[in-house]
Amino acid sequence: RSYDAQRFSPLARINKDTVKNLKLAYAVAIGGTATNENLQATPLAEDGYLYVVDVWGVVYKIDVRSGDTGRIVWRMDPGQEKVPLSNRGAALWGNLVISTASYPARVIATNKDSGKIVWETNVSDGQVDLQLTAAPLAVKDKIVVGAAGGDRGVRDFITGLDAATGKVAWK
Repeated sequence: RSYDAQRFSPLARINKDTVKNLKLAYAVAIGGTATNENLQATPLAEDGYLYVVDVWGVVYKIDVRSGDTGRIVWRMDPGQEKVPLSNRGAALWGNLVISTASYPARVIATNKDSGKIVWETNVSDGQVDLQLTAAPLAVKDKIVVGAAGGDRGVRDFITGLDAATGKVAWK
């Protein structure tokens, strides 16, 4: 919800007295059938669409405008190796959905309308075990990502990429 990573909603209509009235409106099946699949990402909502990324880095655009059903508009599969890891979300910047994938560690910009990859930047730095597990952060004209894998000997870093081109601006 905010740049300080606050996910609490300030909506007054949903509170401890009204939450008991919430119920599932519909569900959309995403992903495959592997037993170790899960969803750790917070979906992003914009103009009646949800953008969500699964544990394998697959980004989905889901049309939720009707309010009673969801329809997958497109899915972008980065072709990530299917090993247990995490992917905690995407970012929106202009007409792009910015996501990450691992093995190799990449930042990917997907066109919101077509689902086609606009740019893809490998940030693995030659480190085989480097992963990108946190959601990227869009700040002005940069995409900020942090590397993970220090528990496996990876030399972690934070890097900023030019949002329009994917070129590394700083590290």
